[in-house]
Amino acid sequence: MTSPDRSTSTTGSHRERKKALVQATLQREALRLFREQGYTATTIDQIAAAAGVSRVTFFRYFPTKADVVLHDVADLAVLAALPENLEGINPVRALRDTVRSLTESATPADRAVSAEREHLLRTVPELRARVPEQMAAAIPLLAGELAERLGRPAPDLPTTTLAGAIIGVAIAAWTAAADDLSEGFMQRHRQLLDDCLALLENGMASPD
Repeated sequence: MTSPDRSTSTTGSHRERKKALVQATLQREALRLFREQGYTATTIDQIAAAAGVSRVTFFRYFPTKADVVLHDVADLAVLAALPENLEGINPVRALRDTVRSLTESATPADRAVSAEREHLLRTVPELRARVPEQMAAAIPLLAGELAERLGRPAPDLPTTTLAGAIIGVAIAAWTAAADDLSEGFMQRHRQLLDDCLALLENGMASPD
């Protein structure tokens, strides 16, 4: 007999997979429409229709059209791939290693979506203005993940401060590279982020 806990976990996993699938479909179709007719000219109704869902369903997954672009599955993938136990491990180093590993294993399709998203985030004023806010909103989530992996019962001042520092570094890296849309800009942005995290890992001393 399946225990209640296992049943609940399985149901939750199924819901999460369904949510991720619908979000990915909406984002894929939205990016296609933005590419073909422009961000401003594309409506939520058009995105929903292209994804084969209703307008009501769209709003079940994304509050606004902008949130379709801001949604980044890579952020969730990084958290999921972090070591489950960070006790005795430099968490910034673990984060750098995780980001590097996921970047290297990304498929061409994944990279194309990331590049397309980044281009929109840097060139559409409405989206560009929301990037720092979106990143800052991730602090409580990251703090919770760090607390769990560091064996703390809940996010406390040290884990919240660390999460804030990491997100601050990500904002600084994105801001420094935000005007770069030349060929290969994504690779340079990733390297800049790694360099900035290295500074944090080394206590802001210049990394060798």
